[in-house]
Amino acid sequence: MNLTPKDNPQEFNKVLFQEIGINLFKHKYLKDYIDGVQSGIRKLYDASLINKTGDGWILILHGDILLIYGHNWNKAQFSEIKQIFDLNDYTNYAAGGEAKLIGELIEYFKVDKYTVRKERIFYKSDKIIDFETNGLKIELGKMSELNELAIMLQLYYHEEYKGENDKSLSEMQQRMFQLIHTAKVYTLKNKSNNLLSFCSIIDPDIGILFTNPEHREKGYGKILLSHCSKLLENENGAVYVMTDRNEVGSNRVCKAVGFNSIYEFSMIEINYG
Repeated sequence: MNLTPKDNPQEFNKVLFQEIGINLFKHKYLKDYIDGVQSGIRKLYDASLINKTGDGWILILHGDILLIYGHNWNKAQFSEIKQIFDLNDYTNYAAGGEAKLIGELIEYFKVDKYTVRKERIFYKSDKIIDFETNGLKIELGKMSELNELAIMLQLYYHEEYKGENDKSLSEMQQRMFQLIHTAKVYTLKNKSNNLLSFCSIIDPDIGILFTNPEHREKGYGKILLSHCSKLLENENGAVYVMTDRNEVGSNRVCKAVGFNSIYEFSMIEINYG
């Protein structure tokens, strides 16, 4: 059964807000977008739909991008969805959400032109592994370190998005100022007081973990990630983090610290040209 915000507003909202579980960590991007709609920053169009079965659902949220999520779906639902929705109607569009479902819909609608822009793995742990610091110092970030941390954050964005989402130093200074001011960033330093790594916290999940290039492959990242993750585990009973699926080192560190993958997310561009 197809539900739309135009034809079935009450049923659509009931499923969206009471059954889908938008507060789950795996729905992080979905919740961010819905929060934006409710605050008037984002758009939501009538082409949005929920296809619901007795024990499953598929959500396609049509806004500035397509957000596609599902639970316990089956391919018979695709023919119902096709009655009111066609992925090929969206040209020069981005779609993000559950990687497996997006892949199946691309195959079903025979979308020929698409490019995968980002793939992420979401992790969870309630059994974080502790590591010896071996004389290294873990501290909250300090205002005296603001500029150095801002440069590290700037480099993180450059590496993470392959130069396609570079940030200005002033923007990174503002971002790091807030993290330091709210005690949401930790640093790892050696005996010479050199900054090795930083890790930010976005309760209940880990934000950004970054190690300076010259200090990589020495186990520093997992030491700091373990410390910050343990703080959140002790506070909430579990801790979450997400990585770039293609960053082998990041995923290796997460597994070493005790994280297990729970979800795969992808962002694609469809019908570009």
